[in-house]
Amino acid sequence: MKAIIIGAGRIGRGFIAELMTLNDVDITFFDINQEFVDEMNRANRYTVHALGNANHDVIVENVRAYSFDSLDDFARIWDEADYIFTACGGKNLRSIGERIGEAYKLRDPSTSKISNIVTCENWISPVEDLTAGIMHGLTESDYSRFLEHIGVSESVILCTGTGSPDGRQTNPVDTWVQDLRYLPINKDLIKGPLPDWKYVEFVSEFGNLLTQKIYTNNTSVATVSYLGYLKGIKHVADAANDPQILPILDQLYTEINAVLIHGLGIDSESQLKFSKAAKAKYTDYAIVDQVTRIARDPIRKLGPDDRFIGPMTIALKANIVPEAMALGAAAAIYYDYAEDETATTLRHLRVDQGIDEIFKEVCKIDPEGEIASWIKNGIARLKEEGWITYE
Repeated sequence: MKAIIIGAGRIGRGFIAELMTLNDVDITFFDINQEFVDEMNRANRYTVHALGNANHDVIVENVRAYSFDSLDDFARIWDEADYIFTACGGKNLRSIGERIGEAYKLRDPSTSKISNIVTCENWISPVEDLTAGIMHGLTESDYSRFLEHIGVSESVILCTGTGSPDGRQTNPVDTWVQDLRYLPINKDLIKGPLPDWKYVEFVSEFGNLLTQKIYTNNTSVATVSYLGYLKGIKHVADAANDPQILPILDQLYTEINAVLIHGLGIDSESQLKFSKAAKAKYTDYAIVDQVTRIARDPIRKLGPDDRFIGPMTIALKANIVPEAMALGAAAAIYYDYAEDETATTLRHLRVDQGIDEIFKEVCKIDPEGEIASWIKNGIARLKEEGWITYE
């Protein structure tokens, strides 16, 4: 079996490549960064290091990588591929979809081979966004033919990818991932027979699994990272285990569990297990990750459907007070890491136009509404406790 991985970052060349290698799947990488593509081809092999468990390290050999600008190469290799995985960042899915659509038009129109595209992104609506991009450049007849032979599905990424824990790296292509070999994929959107892959589960009635993951994992790790940044803590696990932050994290999981169970109707046993696994992950010292990496792009993370405002909106409807979520959002508003362009933009907006403007323009909520009031209370608490010392 053959697969294409679009995106040679830590999830693509790390977690997804690890699982495909363990299942003897032939991999070809495509990435937009030509310099890194060249680096991968020069290296020819690299190691996916399992954090805290060297016995689970996986060597990826006979590396083949191409620029994603080369749509002719992509179309040619797609002709033989059974699966395509995207690991390129949710905000890039529409543009990636447009490229996939253009490559599809380069393929032999008589090709009837079935293949599937699976999104591997931390994103609420990955299939919708990727499909919109694919449809953009296709005629009605092209898209009708596309639907006959190509499935577009989604997965939930529960694994974290990081850099070298000690900062040393002999092979520049090596990468490090959490020792968690599990990938759930939406079975109902897959075309053709299912592969018998270890560590991959094709799940029927995928439903709210993506929302559950984002509002449990992403909300909690973002909260930990923004609070950790305010305290001058560099690493996620150090922040999650901090004696002032840990109680907030526990309260946050209580709130998230209530929101998802009572607000979205998610099974309580499933959600409690989900949140317990999330806490174990972010408090694990073996996973060395920077709070500034997790916290980057605070403007997107403060968006109306993202990890703070999204679950707080559900909380409002379900009569749940999201005090810990509000603290996370408050800390995000004051995230001002100088090397993060969006954090700088957010700081200027906060200083020049005020918090209410952030609520209106970024969060898309009423500055006088209940969600804004919760966040303002969070800001006041962080100032009172000395976590925020500036306007």
